[in-house]
Amino acid sequence: MVDGKERRVRNRTDGSEKPLGEWNRMVIECLGDKVRVWVNGDLVNDGFDATMRSGSIALQAEGAEVEFRKVQLTPIKNLTAIKKK
Repeated sequence: MVDGKERRVRNRTDGSEKPLGEWNRMVIECLGDKVRVWVNGDLVNDGFDATMRSGSIALQAEGAEVEFRKVQLTPIKNLTAIKKK
């Protein structure tokens, strides 16, 4: 806890995040006007019609301190296919 608050706000939409104190793996794919976000192998966001296609990259967290262990940028030619459940 930090100042009486939890260190981070847990993702309330699914169980994709690991418990507090364990590292999560996030993959963010951006191609053209499309953005897909994966957390620990689970697709958690699939966006399109993005207005920015180039520029700076910023990493942020809302409401709590965050640590990044490894940031790797890799060019891609295709987005990862979404598996139907």
